Amino acid sequence: MYKLEITSRAKKQLKHVTKNYEQIAINNVFIEIKEDPFVGKPLSRELTGKFSYKVGAHRIIYKINKQDKIVQILSAGRRSTIYQ
Repeated sequence: MYKLEITSRAKKQLKHVTKNYEQIAINNVFIEIKEDPFVGKPLSRELTGKFSYKVGAHRIIYKINKQDKIVQILSAGRRSTIYQ
């Protein structure tokens, strides 16, 4: 199992997730990513090396450190704004 680290940027973005069911869904995704971080979609272009996991209208962007077994959550938010 991988360790999960959430950046300060992602923490700030997650505060804007106000609906209880969305918070529960995102927390469940964090558990899934810790168990198998490669479940997300590998990204390309300027986001090469990062992964995206879709949770309804939200996306979680993260990178994996295989050597230290750490998943770092870089950002989380609505798809319309997350890739900007």
